[in-house]
Amino acid sequence: MAAPTEITLRDLNGYWVMSKSLSDPLDPVLALQGINWLIRKVVSLATITMRVIETEDATGTIHIRVEQTATGGIKGETEERKLDWSFVPHVSGVFGEMNNRTRWTSIGTEAESGGGGPLQPWLTEGWLDEKPLEDQKTHVQNWVVNEKSGWTAEQIWGFAMVDGKRYHVRKFLVKKGDEEARARMVYDWKGVEK
Repeated sequence: MAAPTEITLRDLNGYWVMSKSLSDPLDPVLALQGINWLIRKVVSLATITMRVIETEDATGTIHIRVEQTATGGIKGETEERKLDWSFVPHVSGVFGEMNNRTRWTSIGTEAESGGGGPLQPWLTEGWLDEKPLEDQKTHVQNWVVNEKSGWTAEQIWGFAMVDGKRYHVRKFLVKKGDEEARARMVYDWKGVEK
């Protein structure tokens, strides 16, 4: 189901399911991240559900907790995002040890990649112009570094029109050496209660 207009990046609380029919194939991204073929195949067949819990602490910093579950025997994982651009370590059963940092960002020409320099244009295209914050920050940016496997991932979260309907979308750009792979993930809104 498309996302209602009252659901914004300032309130993602609820359940989201990745739409296989509207999302890009994840296999190229996962392969570049060093994920073996069998796990990639299981992921391609699995239904991935996210429960998002968004809170604000006493300093005004937003925290986004993403509890992911998947069918097909894939162990669920929880990710903690703190939107202050500080590095937060995370250990994943699939991706290994990583450091990630997250912030509010604008995706105009001044937008900067987590690795320095401008954001790759594909990450900035096709979004709805929604402003959940007064300071004109329009999207969530996440930068992930996996030093052991040698890859980085840049993610931009927002809302976009897909097949004429408004959806929560996350764009991923993974780089390893001179190679890169990208995917757009589109999420169906399932409501606040499961």
